[in-house]
Amino acid sequence: MTGNMTTYITKVNKACDDLDFVSARVLIETNLLKLSDAKYYRLLNTSARVLIKHVLANRQTQQECTKLSRADMLTINKINEYCSNFDISMLKRTLKNSFELVQRSDVMPLLNNDAKIILDNMGALLGAHQVHNKNTYQTRSG
Repeated sequence: MTGNMTTYITKVNKACDDLDFVSARVLIETNLLKLSDAKYYRLLNTSARVLIKHVLANRQTQQECTKLSRADMLTINKINEYCSNFDISMLKRTLKNSFELVQRSDVMPLLNNDAKIILDNMGALLGAHQVHNKNTYQTRSG
């Protein structure tokens, strides 16, 4: 197995030296556990080490970012519908149970314009996403 790993390390180092980061990344991802081990990690060149750190950081952010469930998608659709119909009472009931859902950064692109404006004006977005800028509220003097 050690001979096999030295072959991988040689291939990864050569790919990084040739600036072929796509091939290097594929090799790193297929053997990530072994290559992140200290005895093999120290045999990698600087570019390969940076690439391993990048792959590991990318995996951690992917694991932290949970996907939306079907129930979450239905809730988002209902919020959009309530905002389009201006049904504020049902919107408030829905937000009572799903306030944290609206705060997620991956939900914002799924909201329609009506929902973004109403939720922003209600203060449900907690200022994380500003729909209006200060020029929107300027009035014309006649």
